[in-house]
Amino acid sequence: MELFPASDSEKWNLIQGVIDLCDYYVVIVGGRYGSVDDVEQISYTEMEFDYAVEKNKPVMGFLHGNPGKLIAERVDLDPELREKLEKFRAKIENKMVKYWNEPGDLPGQVALAIMQTRKSHPAVGWIRGNHAMTPIVQQELVELRARVRELSAELHDEQRQGSLMFDPADLMQGDETASLRCQVEFHYQWRIDAKDAFARNRAHGIWVVKPTWNDVFKHIGPELMDEASEEYLRERLTALCDRLTREDLLDDDDDDDNNNNDADGVEGDAKEDRRVGAIYDVEVTLDSFNDVKVQFSALGLIANGSKRRPGSDTNTYWRLTDRGTQQLLRLRALRTAKSDGIGSTAQLEQSETRS
Repeated sequence: MELFPASDSEKWNLIQGVIDLCDYYVVIVGGRYGSVDDVEQISYTEMEFDYAVEKNKPVMGFLHGNPGKLIAERVDLDPELREKLEKFRAKIENKMVKYWNEPGDLPGQVALAIMQTRKSHPAVGWIRGNHAMTPIVQQELVELRARVRELSAELHDEQRQGSLMFDPADLMQGDETASLRCQVEFHYQWRIDAKDAFARNRAHGIWVVKPTWNDVFKHIGPELMDEASEEYLRERLTALCDRLTREDLLDDDDDDDNNNNDADGVEGDAKEDRRVGAIYDVEVTLDSFNDVKVQFSALGLIANGSKRRPGSDTNTYWRLTDRGTQQLLRLRALRTAKSDGIGSTAQLEQSETRS
């Protein structure tokens, strides 16, 4: 009753709202009929009961077993109210009913009735916040958080692109040459021929490979589709340098360009055969690796990673931007023969037959 507002109509709206939120309805009746609504001419308690029944709420009634023995101040002396109480008791007795005689009887009876009703009519109940997190909701939250990170990264990319102080068209890119310096550990062919090739006398030098910027991006781009650490990215660039260096140096023909384009800093006492006979290790220099990072970052193709990682992970991560993804798809996505203007043999044969 302390929740009741001033007007009767507002009271009833409040009562209805409370009942709507409940899973079960418990009515306890002693020896009095209760406050009567001026319009309906029945008590608010009976109005509640009727509304709960109308809304198919499981009803549990607890009636005093012998209201005639109650003291006068706890019963209605008005004959009309006593008659309405008897009719109301009869209405309740059509539902599940327990009878009580002393207030001490009620706690056990009510608790037992609620447990039985919960089993026979299970309902949602009041759910604590930490129990409301179902697997479906958890998955939705994970997906939403991932989407927020993606959108934040895209916004960062757009802001960074807008803040560039130069025109990307002025930068080297595409089919222009990217000169990558590689540290090479090798043996000359003459040492191998002389059976003088040992670990202690391996030569060390610098070899410059010259792929295009598109070649470099095609090679490392797929690794960045789901982010890659800077260490792994350098390994992938080294793999490209290793392949191209071997193609350049491990060539058996006697072309002067191959034989005379020696690595910088090789031993001065090399004999007449300047060919490289075996390569043991190739690694892209740090300067060349940094040049690649800076160039692709300046072109708006890559950006720092945005995924959350544990604090113990101190690696730097890189990822493709939207522009980088589109560029990679243009370079590496496989196209059908039709896109090159070439039809299948069957199509050509059908064309000849029709003509």
